[in-house]
Amino acid sequence: MIFKTTNGQQLDGKWILKEVGYKEFKKNPGLQILNFETNKAGLFTNLQLTKSELDLNVKDNTLILENGEKYADLKLLNENFLRLLVNGTFNDDNVIIEMDFVRLLPTKTDLPQEEIESLNFEFQVEGKSKTKIAFNKELGDKKKLKELEWKEGSKWIIEKLESTYFISIFKRGRKGVTLPISEVNENVLKFYGVPNETGEVVATRTE
Repeated sequence: MIFKTTNGQQLDGKWILKEVGYKEFKKNPGLQILNFETNKAGLFTNLQLTKSELDLNVKDNTLILENGEKYADLKLLNENFLRLLVNGTFNDDNVIIEMDFVRLLPTKTDLPQEEIESLNFEFQVEGKSKTKIAFNKELGDKKKLKELEWKEGSKWIIEKLESTYFISIFKRGRKGVTLPISEVNENVLKFYGVPNETGEVVATRTE
């Protein structure tokens, strides 16, 4: 695999964490956004970007903490896919942990948010059963929720950062994966950044 030399101008913009881990053992730990501006970066854990968890400097393909210590090496796999290499542990062994980020791009749509939320879609990832998308509705089986004495099950909502829409998936009231939408119209909804998947997922409209 060929990596590109990075510079501040190539990185400028916002990137969302797709997955993190070692080799094939990767998962999404929750919302993390890297915002690069002229050789500086902030790491945020909310879509409002109100307060950065880390303030970083970019120097020679490396992210540097404010105290001067190295945080991660940068590898630009392509213009929209960035990998951070961080020292970590796996099964008590010292390893290089990979943090994979995808660039946030404006969502292609002519629909207002309220109309998007009124549409239902369905998609199927290879090897898995079909998944229905209905926004702002409880998707869990109500009978099962009652048996488990859970107040909430699963809910999908639309959120927005600047010109990018997102699907945010809540389970038992807690936000899990946040997935950027590349395109949405009355017939299809396309989203990306899905852990352990490449490319984008296409969901089709259901009645």
